[in-house]
Amino acid sequence: NNNPGDELKIKEPWIRPGAKGMATAFYFIVENNTDKADTLYQVKSELAGKVEIHETYMKEDMMGMREVEFIVIPAKSTFHFKPGAHHIMLMKLKSDLKTDDEGKILLYFKNAGEMKLNVKVKTN
Repeated sequence: NNNPGDELKIKEPWIRPGAKGMATAFYFIVENNTDKADTLYQVKSELAGKVEIHETYMKEDMMGMREVEFIVIPAKSTFHFKPGAHHIMLMKLKSDLKTDDEGKILLYFKNAGEMKLNVKVKTN
């Protein structure tokens, strides 16, 4: 009974511009229309030497970032990876990423499996 609408979708993916050797961030929206929670457990990209899933947290009025192993996206919910919140860090960039460049990113979900994205670089 899987209607096409009952699936996991990635919307509005974008990468911030960044310089070779440095780090930048990848943002997107996950829309989980299924009746099961799903887990994003790995992200890979040819653009970066290292990719990490990060969350932003508040501690004594200071904002920090830390790596997390995975992110659970509850059933029938929308999860925003956005500036100042959860995001994907692309580290040790292999080349400069300028506005309108495009790169491939692979997202690995426990249920939805591997999702390949072509993502544009933009400033917001």
